[in-house]
Amino acid sequence: MTWTPCQRIVRADIPPSLRLRGISSDVMLCWPNAALNGAADYSVDFSGLMSCGGKIVETVFAVDGAEIAWSSIFGGVVTAWIKWLSPGLQSVLVTVRTAAGESLTVSVSLNVQTAASLIVPALPAFAPNVLALGGVCFPDASGAPLVTG
Repeated sequence: MTWTPCQRIVRADIPPSLRLRGISSDVMLCWPNAALNGAADYSVDFSGLMSCGGKIVETVFAVDGAEIAWSSIFGGVVTAWIKWLSPGLQSVLVTVRTAAGESLTVSVSLNVQTAASLIVPALPAFAPNVLALGGVCFPDASGAPLVTG
């Protein structure tokens, strides 16, 4: 079975309706609201920013007020499992490095509501697309968990 990221995916490029010659527009990327102590997987699609045939080889998610259990790469999409520990407006900085050496960074915002989540999920140890056998994951050449996708 191949795992694919959830519906909380934002595209890290300028929508076609805003692509006008000579005009550059910063697009505000936002995920849906979250509940305090709630957790889920959140994704960013970098396909529109990468060169043709580009491949993401590394990703880093950085955020204050949250705990990140894991991050993963699925084609041109990067995903992290995030548990929200602080209410209010949160901003997540997502950086990827491609095989060609490009470094791409976007900021994604969301509002964490003050009402706590009714169910506090446990943080998973590994991404769903990590190659594992009996709870032990297989590392790649750099020591990071080997993933499919």
